Amino acid sequence: MKAFRKLVGLLLPRRPRLVACPEQELRFTRSRQAVTFLAAGMVIFCLACLVFFTGEPASGIAADQIEFHSWWALPVLVPVVCCFWVVVHCTRHAYIILTPLGVELFPFWNPSKNMQVVYWPEIKAADISADLRTLTIKLKSGQIMATLVPITAQGRQLLKQAVEGRMAKMEEDTSCLPDK
Repeated sequence: MKAFRKLVGLLLPRRPRLVACPEQELRFTRSRQAVTFLAAGMVIFCLACLVFFTGEPASGIAADQIEFHSWWALPVLVPVVCCFWVVVHCTRHAYIILTPLGVELFPFWNPSKNMQVVYWPEIKAADISADLRTLTIKLKSGQIMATLVPITAQGRQLLKQAVEGRMAKMEEDTSCLPDK
């Protein structure tokens, strides 16, 4: 029973933790990327069903020697399970989060361990390209570039508005400081 629970725990992703103040953050997931994996998983599943239900022997074999070749569909189900796991992972876990503290960037693999937080005071400028494909964050010590392709087109437009609004607010706040 413990082995079964462990297997289920490995296959099904854990529920994301509850956020303390969800109204103060903008969360963007890899939902566009999830759609691609969903389509791939469905195509592979349909191929597995085709192999399973039409598992006929080669022509010219006598009827008493017929063997079903449907078992070839079972190994094809492994990539289907992998694709559906990626779909769940992409839709449940964040890719970019804008918070009052800064920008949180999450990689695909081990997002909780490898996340990167860039605080707003560290950011000199943040820009999204005209084609809405890349986010460039210029820091005092370098820059970070992140692709926005995994986010839906509507989400990229909202991200652009949010980043531009935050950068305008930062410029407004620094313009109110007295000159030294």
